Amino acid sequence: MKTGIRNYKEITKELKVNYPKLTEYEVLTLAIQIERNEILENGLVVSTNDKTPSGIEAISIALGYTDSEPRNTVANILTEIANKE
Repeated sequence: MKTGIRNYKEITKELKVNYPKLTEYEVLTLAIQIERNEILENGLVVSTNDKTPSGIEAISIALGYTDSEPRNTVANILTEIANKE
């Protein structure tokens, strides 16, 4: 399930309210890490349908991958895609 990606400024405001004892440096560092994690989460998450694929799914769909048979390795999938062309 995809999550929203918040801007680090929004995260900073939230952290300052919830954790007032953190220094400005700690707040900014955490905010940037949280934003980065949200970006990664949205890029790697597996979606429930092909209408809104994640980043990694969109790449595999563009390369021609279909899940017609279960496979167990990335190498097998890439070899199969290469052999199709």
